[in-house]
Amino acid sequence: MAFKRSLLAASVAATLIASGAAHATNGYFSHGYGVKSMGMGGGGVALPNGSAMIIATNPAGITETGTQINFDLSWFHPVRGYEFHNDATLQGFGFPASGSATSGSQNFYIPELSASYAINDASSVGIAIYGNGGMNTDFSSASDGNYLFQGTGTYGGGPAGVNLKQMFIAPTYAHKFMNGKLSVGASLLFARQTIAVKGLSNFKSYSVDGGSLTDNGSSMSTGWGGKVGVLYHATDAISLAGSYQTKMSMSKFGAYSGLFAEGGKFDIPSTWTVGGAFQVAPAWTLTADFQRINYTGVKAISNPSTQNLLYGCGAGDTTQCLGGSNGAGFGWSNVNVVKLGAQWQMSPALQLRVGFNHGTNPVSSSDALFNTLAPGVVKNHYTAGFTYAIDKHQEISGAFMYAPTVTVDGTNPVLAAQIKQKYGYNVTQNVSISMKQYEATVGYAYKF
Repeated sequence: MAFKRSLLAASVAATLIASGAAHATNGYFSHGYGVKSMGMGGGGVALPNGSAMIIATNPAGITETGTQINFDLSWFHPVRGYEFHNDATLQGFGFPASGSATSGSQNFYIPELSASYAINDASSVGIAIYGNGGMNTDFSSASDGNYLFQGTGTYGGGPAGVNLKQMFIAPTYAHKFMNGKLSVGASLLFARQTIAVKGLSNFKSYSVDGGSLTDNGSSMSTGWGGKVGVLYHATDAISLAGSYQTKMSMSKFGAYSGLFAEGGKFDIPSTWTVGGAFQVAPAWTLTADFQRINYTGVKAISNPSTQNLLYGCGAGDTTQCLGGSNGAGFGWSNVNVVKLGAQWQMSPALQLRVGFNHGTNPVSSSDALFNTLAPGVVKNHYTAGFTYAIDKHQEISGAFMYAPTVTVDGTNPVLAAQIKQKYGYNVTQNVSISMKQYEATVGYAYKF
């Protein structure tokens, strides 16, 4: 009973604070969940590693975590920016030669909580609370602009930015079969997300509802989904696993029905992961995972941006306008992720970890303009971590991640089309968006 009361209290507390989550690594998904996984490139679908946060990766894994509770806290530091370069003709219209800006929102503190309870030798239950996000930018200075439209701010509509937060609550059940060699688990997923967008007023002519396009404060939506996973011990040294998370159909962002496709729909894409864990020596374990994030299943994320606006909405097809049934999105493609990790049991009390995570970039050059709001373009992640067992009940862990700068170059066809229509001039404005990231995580676990 004491454990259940502690779990309930911790779950409520984490629910309240986890709403501030803000990741942006593999697209806007975190590179990993749980401090131990984060130190190994975010992998470990086949390695529960004594952490109940395996729920977020593979719910089958809690059959091997016993009864415990974990709490992690990450400091996430993304550096995002853009730069515009204008040709001589545009300078003749009063535009400067070039200009750049860096997002003012750079420090986020992200909690995670998980717990598992062994009902008996074969069955376990658990819960995990964690977050996604990452479209969290704030180009707040008026001097950031005059590079797109004749006005202040990034898009000529004053300070610009977007703030997306997603929180997941995952109650879970898992069971062992085949004398413990095979585990199967399932989680019921509840998601709550909020978003706020500002600075897009100059796009009102491209929206089906200009009053629900921008600067409407925070809007909330909720939805349900599920995750299933399997874990199979092929030998004493080799484990294989896979998991699948359904697409989550979310309620609409009512305040932004004129921005996101399908009248404000911003669903959470499906994902699947497969991988293995290999004990190559008594003290060494290697992991290799492959993950697919299906952003193209969500119109608000994957529909082309400027192509839909100029050649659909601009040609009179309102279904392709912002907020339309097939409206413009961010133009993101699916992301494929390879996660590699190594763990060394240096001593009975100390584990050391390293990892590498490579994800494909979801943003193409043709969609660089609209992604100044959300430049989730990093690809490579380098990680390291440790766990130190204080005693048989308590352990502390840490992890660090660095993702070097990636830049995507494109052009601004919206401005070019406007100048061409009004004045008959052909102009060019080049757009560059970039991002790099740092993340440090600490974690505490108590095992009953």
